[in-house]
Amino acid sequence: MVAIEGLDKAVIGTALCIGAKEVLVYDANKAEQILFDAGYGDDALYPFLVSCGFDELGEDAPIFVFLDDELGSELSDKRRGGLRIVH
Repeated sequence: MVAIEGLDKAVIGTALCIGAKEVLVYDANKAEQILFDAGYGDDALYPFLVSCGFDELGEDAPIFVFLDDELGSELSDKRRGGLRIVH
């Protein structure tokens, strides 16, 4: 697994990806806050990751998740009607 130095407080777990490869999962909002507090400014996460060679990691790249509490309610059974999500 690839860990990004300085963002350890934003780790929320792991995920299985292509070929059952395990990667770290980061809370993107927390990661952005850590970078902001370190003086990187607003919306610095993506440029920071690019500068660290994130694009070159391929399948080993960690996953960044923007948590959204409201999304779950939008996908609830009542709002979808009778449809079922298969995948």
